[in-house]
Amino acid sequence: MKQRLLAILACLFATMGSARAESPRVKIVSARVGFPDARSNDGPPICKFAAWSPLDLELELLSEVADSAQLVVETPDADGSNTTLATPLDLSTTRPGITLRRQAYVRPAAGSGETTVIVRTANGVALSEPFRIRSLRPRDSLTYVVLGLGSRFPNFDLPKQTMPGAVEAETATGPLRGGRVELAAITEVAQLPDRWFGYDAADLVVLSTSSADFLKQLGANEKKLAALREWVSRGGRLVVSVGSNAALVQALQELLPYSIDATSPSRQVNLLPLYWSARETSQTTTLNGNMAMKGGAFPVANFTPKPNRRGRVVVPPASRAGVEKDAVAVQAAYGLGRTTAIGFDLDRSPFTEFAKQVEFWDWVLREGGANRTSVGSEGKPRQLNAAPTDDEDEVAVALRTHVDTFDGIPVVSFGSVALLIVLYILLIAPIEYYFLKRVFGRLELTWITFPIIVLTVCIAAAISASAMKGDELRVNKVDVIDVVAEPQGGRVYGTTMFTIFSPKIDTFTLRVSPAAGWTQDPTSEASLVGWVGGPRAGRASLLRRNYGYHSDANGAIADGLDNVPVQVWSTKSFSANWAGTLDPLWPVVESKLEHPPGDPSKAIGTFVNRMPFEAVTDCVAFYAGQAYPLGTILKGQEVRLVLDRGQLGSQWLQDRGQLADLLSRGQAFGGAASASNKPGTAAPAPVPTSSNLPLWGLLFHEASLKNDEGVVPRNASLRRLDQSWRLAPDNRSEVIVVGRVLPPAGTIDALFGGSESPTRLQLKEGQTSVPGLARQETYVRLYLPVRSH
Repeated sequence: MKQRLLAILACLFATMGSARAESPRVKIVSARVGFPDARSNDGPPICKFAAWSPLDLELELLSEVADSAQLVVETPDADGSNTTLATPLDLSTTRPGITLRRQAYVRPAAGSGETTVIVRTANGVALSEPFRIRSLRPRDSLTYVVLGLGSRFPNFDLPKQTMPGAVEAETATGPLRGGRVELAAITEVAQLPDRWFGYDAADLVVLSTSSADFLKQLGANEKKLAALREWVSRGGRLVVSVGSNAALVQALQELLPYSIDATSPSRQVNLLPLYWSARETSQTTTLNGNMAMKGGAFPVANFTPKPNRRGRVVVPPASRAGVEKDAVAVQAAYGLGRTTAIGFDLDRSPFTEFAKQVEFWDWVLREGGANRTSVGSEGKPRQLNAAPTDDEDEVAVALRTHVDTFDGIPVVSFGSVALLIVLYILLIAPIEYYFLKRVFGRLELTWITFPIIVLTVCIAAAISASAMKGDELRVNKVDVIDVVAEPQGGRVYGTTMFTIFSPKIDTFTLRVSPAAGWTQDPTSEASLVGWVGGPRAGRASLLRRNYGYHSDANGAIADGLDNVPVQVWSTKSFSANWAGTLDPLWPVVESKLEHPPGDPSKAIGTFVNRMPFEAVTDCVAFYAGQAYPLGTILKGQEVRLVLDRGQLGSQWLQDRGQLADLLSRGQAFGGAASASNKPGTAAPAPVPTSSNLPLWGLLFHEASLKNDEGVVPRNASLRRLDQSWRLAPDNRSEVIVVGRVLPPAGTIDALFGGSESPTRLQLKEGQTSVPGLARQETYVRLYLPVRSH
């Protein structure tokens, strides 16, 4: 028997020794999370809290790898639970000794957790040593990140602070607006993200076309170009600088708001008058080629309008259109995002010697990005190396709080818990001692009474919690649906936030997809699903359980979450982002709007509502900066627009947008009263209710801010949903209809599988029916094109 035991131990130690002696076949040389800092070669890469960032890796193959490999990234979420994302890695065709670069993605959170990268086989056998990233310091969501593509823009700068109480004057290479604006740059096409969400941390992308090699490589790499296009269409902001290589931008034609004249891509000028609106006054100056360039002349792109895409000229402004006929800068919507094209190089002479270049860069950030967000509170500089906070992200905080609040489930205050703990301590210490000493006279009975007291208190606590919290699974969900109708089709974009309340310790497999009827093929539209949470600096529990992002060999990444743990009587919040193509034969919305003959400033006609909702309430139409209440729109209704007696759009949003209620999670519109309106009538005054939250201040945030509220926005992590820029008075190419659907609370099956929910939510793998209660809220925005004769 002893010999057999010794033999088993010897085999075990031999197996462990051979496994330990097996050398790794792949070496992770380096790993970088985020975008390279454009203003410092030694500075840490730029990434943001809760924003997807590219992870650039350098790998060295030490020996042959014939098995299917995976690149596995493990990083904590906002609650401290580790998440894993495994993506396929093909190493079978690489010879040993070769160093190669690969790209993955990571979603950094705050706290003290570290990010670990490892290469393993599909069966879980490690092929490399773990590479640990301990110095990952994501920026706040409020940080405004400008990402340069193709150039580091060495002369990029912004006007210095002049407000009372501002920090000391900055040097030419000092922090931009107290560190609140960061400049990153990618100068190699190989480093560009190949997934649209790789640009998630960028608030504004500025693409330079001055490098012919970069431009040609980008045009030849359809995957990288498609990722950039998709990011813009989902709400990104892109500025394209087109000058000396205007003839080479054919690959970018789809993104550009105007076409480049094929017969004459550019013109040579010595003097270029520039007119743009600054913060206080308009700027009028001249870009002079004679001051910086040999010969004086420099190239300016020739823009021509696209027949099926209505753009607008932003330089010169409309007031100078009759004087200066040549467009210098043009702009147009691209899906939910917008692109701005500037007809000269921003990283070449004569602009790099331009006396007003800092003022012009300020205009680029405002006109190409966001009017207020790029400024922030100039008297409040960002603290370097500070942990991310929820500062200036009140809209996201309010939305998280709203979906995390369940009707009928009280939140026990800390004071109540502390009081019960004190009573428990008194019970098991002085009270028990008094009875055993004074009444029974036998202290040894504590061996019986102590476990009885502990067991009784635990059972009482469990029964009380069950009575207060209930035993039903609950889900709160909010959907924002944007339908962009176009003459040749269109797309629909969805943003979903939901919270799960679990009455027991459970795990969930989450998938979010558009419901039937919204997209041409709902099964082909992959979603981006992830956690939601606020930044925190505390450590996670030692008993936490890990979960993973779903990925497969077909190329899907992070389209779901697998085995997400939720503790008993606790909640966890998630978000999803999806997009799809409208059915051209039966779109959910069909626009029949047009400009009347001879008057391009007006819009007349109808649109057809085929959305599956029985009614959309509190509808408002925005056109050319004016707001027109519509009331309720019914399913299948052809709505005739009568755009008269409108109110200034920003004034309507400030008066009726209820931004203060949103920020305080206060009273909201009443769904019942609004649902009784007759089609085409104005909506009545808001009726207070605590079951829903007004989101107008999220959908049009900057327009909802009043002038006396300063320049500080409050939607830092939800900037892409803000469509305030489309409310410009000179935007006469589309009508925006906004409304909402507020069905009563019901079962999960009824809301998440019925017509009142625009998305399908899967909670358990392989289960189409999950018992429980749910609350669904939906907001819709329709972008209806106006045709010209």
